[in-house]
Amino acid sequence: MKIKFIIFFISLLIINFTKIIKIDNLNSEVKYEDDFDFSQYKTKYKFLAIFYPQNYINKNENEKNLEFLISPEETGEINNCRKLIKKQVELAKNHGIFGFGIVYNLIKENKFNERIINLFLKDNMNNFPFFIIFNNSYELLNGNNFFYFTVEKIKKYIFSENYIIIINNLYDEYDKYIKTKRIKNFFTVNGSHPEKFYLILKKYLNLTKSDKDIFIINAWNDYQNNLILSPQKEFGFLYLNSLSKAIFNLEGCAEMNLKQLENISKIAIQIHLFYLNLMEDIINKTNNIPVKFDLYITIIHPQNYKQLESYIKQFSKANYFEILIVKNKGRDVLPFLTQIKTKYRSYKYLCHIHTKNSKHSPELGNLWRNYLYNNLLGNIKIISEILFDFEKNKKLGFIFPEAYYKIVKFCFLLPNKTKKWMEFLAYKLFPNCKLDSFFDFPAGNMFWSKTAAIYQIFTYDLKGYFPKERKQLEKTIMHGIERIWLYLVKFNHFEYKIIFKSF
Repeated sequence: MKIKFIIFFISLLIINFTKIIKIDNLNSEVKYEDDFDFSQYKTKYKFLAIFYPQNYINKNENEKNLEFLISPEETGEINNCRKLIKKQVELAKNHGIFGFGIVYNLIKENKFNERIINLFLKDNMNNFPFFIIFNNSYELLNGNNFFYFTVEKIKKYIFSENYIIIINNLYDEYDKYIKTKRIKNFFTVNGSHPEKFYLILKKYLNLTKSDKDIFIINAWNDYQNNLILSPQKEFGFLYLNSLSKAIFNLEGCAEMNLKQLENISKIAIQIHLFYLNLMEDIINKTNNIPVKFDLYITIIHPQNYKQLESYIKQFSKANYFEILIVKNKGRDVLPFLTQIKTKYRSYKYLCHIHTKNSKHSPELGNLWRNYLYNNLLGNIKIISEILFDFEKNKKLGFIFPEAYYKIVKFCFLLPNKTKKWMEFLAYKLFPNCKLDSFFDFPAGNMFWSKTAAIYQIFTYDLKGYFPKERKQLEKTIMHGIERIWLYLVKFNHFEYKIIFKSF
């Protein structure tokens, strides 16, 4: 009886100290972001954000947004709305917003709403342009007193020097009452994801030929429909920054945040150069890196050494380079582990690429390789954004491209032998841990990483487990390592990010 009890107790200990590693990609691209200063940038377009004054009535509902702008004792107080609106206007100006389109409810009057709108008159606000958006106006269209009623209600605003008059077909009748200041085209751009919002807005700006266009962004603070530009507790200034990056054509604004990397070489690029004919392309891609980097290259043919060395000395921007001759074993994986094994402690970031090819499908291999190259090293802006993401997010440890669309169907296949290699690696790398059944991985085995997120892979001698090259397509330790990266990242309490550029 005692023996059984002891065995049961030990089994409980084992269960309690075994955890399952999940690679659920907690690093969604919608992450908290601090405010950036865009006051130095200019744009030829006018951007207006729809503003809902009624959304500042309920203190408890919206204080998570307002806490960035005003102290708790001031939040939601009518007597202090001047301070609140002033901070909103300062934020809007800093991020390239020209003015607000203020929602005005014609049916349900509210003195608080009117007090907020009054603050945009020239005497009260810092010369910030605005116009009125008539809520419930369609309910009054059939009434004989519609235009008289409306003009009487808002005439103190429309005759303000700050007021923007936008005439479209619905309100042409206002010409009878109001002298039109400007007539311009406008688009409405809706979006609830910062990157897609950024890309859509960039597309509209590229298609725009006139420099007199007005863009109306929906919305500054539409909390009910989750269309929010203003700061939020969860995301910070992410949406505002995304807007500014698009309208000022700054891409990821990474150049503003990479200065700390300029003087110290913290980046190692490791290349397994199996096919020498790709030497020029791959070296030229690394030259897009906008900060100091060291270059580590492995080759299998000694006769290629001098040619490669000569080309690097003549054309590479690398701060330091090293060429290592290795055996044709372990594809790109073993050369990567072998060369970086004693170097990784000197670097904060690693990028691994190789001259990927597919003998059984050369065309697919070329397309896949170019897709991976372009997503990881395609141009200065892409690389800057990757490094910028790493720098701003301490939890982000691994970045790789979305699986190439022509090989996605193969990514869901997991042969038993490959799975066994993953379990073997887990046993070596993750003491008392198990792998979750769901898995994602960098198909093609090219990526950027923080060394702290994957360092254990360099601490074990796995050389003896790599098979001789027999053109294997699956079921080797190389394929197990390719699929274990994200588990290692999550084990080290980092997150990963999947990127995609439409090359």
